[in-house]
Amino acid sequence: MAESDDRPTVRLVTHCRRCHGWLVSAASVADGIGPTCAARERAEERANAARELTLFDVAA
Repeated sequence: MAESDDRPTVRLVTHCRRCHGWLVSAASVADGIGPTCAARERAEERANAARELTLFDVAA
C-alpha cells in the first residue's frame, strides 16, 4: 500500500503594511509589502522628493 502525503502544507503569510491585503510570496512576506504597493510607494517617494524645497528655492 502506497503512503499518501496527508500532512498539511504550512505557508507563512502576513498582511501588506500599506493596503493590509494578504501577502503569500516569500519575497513579499520578507519585505512586508506587495509588489503593487511597493511600486506605488516608490512613485510617491519620488514625487515627494521632487516637491521638497531647499534653502536656495526660497525667495527672500
